[in-house]
Amino acid sequence: MWAKKWLQLGVILLLSRVVSTHPIILGQSTLEDPRFFHRLGTDHNIEIDPLKRQPTLDPDTSFLKVGHNGAISSDLQICSNLTITNVLKKFPGSNAADAAVTHALCIGMINFFNSGIGGGGYAVFSSKDENKYLTVDFREQAPSGSHKKMFDGCPECSKLGGLSVAVPGELQGLYELYESRGSGEVTWFDLLKPVADLGYEGWHIGDALGAALKYYEPSLLAMRDDWSFVINGTGNGVKKVNDWINRPVLSDTLMELARNGSAAPFYDSNHWIAQSMVKSITKHGGILTLEDLEKYNVSKSKPLSLKIRSGFHHAPDNDLNVLTSSGSSSGAALISALGIMDRLDSVEGGDYLPRKAFELVEAMKWMASARSRLGDYEGEELPSHIEEVLHKEWIDNAAGSIKQSCLDNDLKTMRNWTDYKPAYEINDPHGTAHFSIVDSFGNAVSLTTTVNLLFGSLVHDPATGVIFNNEMDDFSQVERSNSFGLAPSIYNYPEPGKRPLSSAVPTIILNELGIPDLIVGASGGSTITTSVLQAIVRSYWYRMPLLETIAYPRVHHQLLPDTLEVENLAMLGKTAINTFHEMGHNTLERNPRSVVNAIRYSDGDWHAVSDYWRKRGVSSVY
Repeated sequence: MWAKKWLQLGVILLLSRVVSTHPIILGQSTLEDPRFFHRLGTDHNIEIDPLKRQPTLDPDTSFLKVGHNGAISSDLQICSNLTITNVLKKFPGSNAADAAVTHALCIGMINFFNSGIGGGGYAVFSSKDENKYLTVDFREQAPSGSHKKMFDGCPECSKLGGLSVAVPGELQGLYELYESRGSGEVTWFDLLKPVADLGYEGWHIGDALGAALKYYEPSLLAMRDDWSFVINGTGNGVKKVNDWINRPVLSDTLMELARNGSAAPFYDSNHWIAQSMVKSITKHGGILTLEDLEKYNVSKSKPLSLKIRSGFHHAPDNDLNVLTSSGSSSGAALISALGIMDRLDSVEGGDYLPRKAFELVEAMKWMASARSRLGDYEGEELPSHIEEVLHKEWIDNAAGSIKQSCLDNDLKTMRNWTDYKPAYEINDPHGTAHFSIVDSFGNAVSLTTTVNLLFGSLVHDPATGVIFNNEMDDFSQVERSNSFGLAPSIYNYPEPGKRPLSSAVPTIILNELGIPDLIVGASGGSTITTSVLQAIVRSYWYRMPLLETIAYPRVHHQLLPDTLEVENLAMLGKTAINTFHEMGHNTLERNPRSVVNAIRYSDGDWHAVSDYWRKRGVSSVY
């Protein structure tokens, strides 16, 4: 009840501000319709849902799935089963890239509150042929009318409504992955049709979708004409957990794309799909044009990579090869942090023992500083501000400060956050979905996709079924320095065709034979990078099994605010918490925000674990 009252207050205050300061940007139709402002006053992250989302120290072993041929780890077992049945088993020559298309579309069909073809993301692909390693950056791009002062006077307008919508990239990204790394054994039509069939038939609403719908009920009821598919039979509320729901309109759109054999109709200015989408976005104050759709392009490049010593798990002389996303993602920050960890002495230790805990959190803080330098780029050549955090000097300096504290037996975090040298404010994205796939040929895909905040911009086109992102909120805004005095990043201002910085870090780690050893990624905004880092550290530095790696409580530090977030203080125990306090950390218990889905290679089999404890995901194997 308190949340709804807060939202209503936010509506009144914001609407009065928007009317007085931004009458042109929003457009008359939006000003006359306050429904978009029901949700302001919250950070819209997945943590807002009422699910009992908690880690555990005693995970049920039934959530560890073991398969000999392949596996999928994701938020939705229904999608994993659909993909295995209709792609990987039905077409024996199909591969992980093919499967990723069907699975991503299925996730967007069902969990439409955090992903879909109205959004964008990143994919990392690996195979036994290292020449085929690939990153596909299909992050959304700013419309041609964008500029760095476009939200002056109304910074909230980046969060919802048409102005918050960036050019969607998921569909084109999936098609590029399919065309460049697909098996050639299955048609585009055959990959899309199973998802369309699911949309026609429908499914029972699960816990995560039901919770998101319930929280946004006031907004969705106010927009019932656009969101009729989520309204219950009596018209007095949204559908709830276990209710039947379907999306035939989106299925019609998918079938149009399937029959075309490509993603082209989505971006073709002469096609009714593109025209309908632009009409809906414009109706709600947007500036995205048909020409913007025509100009959209994905960025393909080699993944960022790092060789780390493998004494943690494999023969000491054989390095592990880390592959992660490039471009507008936070892959460079993850590589930097792993480089720091790799420089530290190999001392036996486990989860939250003093020295290991100190090293991990310090690496997180340096990783946050590295993220403050990141921004969109394309191609193989790294900009100097990104090269800086991957350079030996940066990594040695960070690792040296950590090692010196360990040598002096003085495990104290640096007292001033400026000692970590952040360049600009650190952006704080939200939402997201992640899945990991490996096939019987040893090909792997790690893919992260999002519409940003829950339900994205809250703009839904009832003629195509597409729910649009609000990715413009991930750009920095001029004259919006944060409370610590850090200026907005000059590398992340909105401009035509630019992609906003993302926390996504889909990652594949290969063993000395080139076989995927860990396929991992996460959702959860700014906690993505720290959660993936902790999962990798647990897997290789602490030798923890995959089940415990994902189920156990996690910590998060993003440098600013200068607070160590802990998922569950009681589970960490007084000893660990006191240790963190002695290190100089302010600890804060916060409901879980990240969701990690991963696959591990073990003795010839694939071990898959989804983050059931935080989003009710269950893996599937075959």
